[in-house]
Amino acid sequence: MNTFSIIAIPFFAAAMVLITLGASRRNSACFIVGGVLMASSVVNAVIGMTL
Repeated sequence: MNTFSIIAIPFFAAAMVLITLGASRRNSACFIVGGVLMASSVVNAVIGMTL
């Protein structure tokens, strides 16, 4: 596994936690941060697969 793929796993887990917190507490800040982390994990995973 590449370093980018390894970094993508905890980012994805943190994004899922923040998105569920945003859904349960109706907090838009958690949704935004979770979405940013989700996008970052997808980018890291794609870079990791191409290398």
